[in-house]
Amino acid sequence: MSTPFAAPTTQQRLTTVCATMAAAIPMMTLVLWFVLGTHGLGELPASWPLLVVLAAAVGAYSFCELIGFRTPPLEYSSRPAAEVHAESWRRFTASTFTRFAVCESVFLISVALAFVADSFWVVLLGAVIALPLFLWEAWPGARNQRRFAAALESGGIPSYLTGRPQD
Repeated sequence: MSTPFAAPTTQQRLTTVCATMAAAIPMMTLVLWFVLGTHGLGELPASWPLLVVLAAAVGAYSFCELIGFRTPPLEYSSRPAAEVHAESWRRFTASTFTRFAVCESVFLISVALAFVADSFWVVLLGAVIALPLFLWEAWPGARNQRRFAAALESGGIPSYLTGRPQD
């Protein structure tokens, strides 16, 4: 007789998808080392590609902090709590993917600049900045759930995103 298992929750599924998307950054970095790192790490490039990557990271961080967690508040309706909970997760998931795309753009910009500068250092810098940026801004952890739930609940309607109404 087989043991039944519980179906994964919405949070578990979103975490799995985010982990898979985050794994692409180190994988692409490794692949690009074989393309750009023909002689080890190579020479450090001119400073402008590195500064462009840093500027992109600052822009991505600013976007995520200032705009990434904004959403219209939930409107009052006579819907059951389960429907409100499902809508909250749909909106949180869409916001998470948007924030991920913005954070990953830092890495993608570094890849393009690495070919222009012909240096693996630019890719490495992009990966070292983009991965922690993604983990801070887009990972569906408690911090980001609370921030998004606060925006959803700003109209006074509980979102149940964190499992309970926000205080």
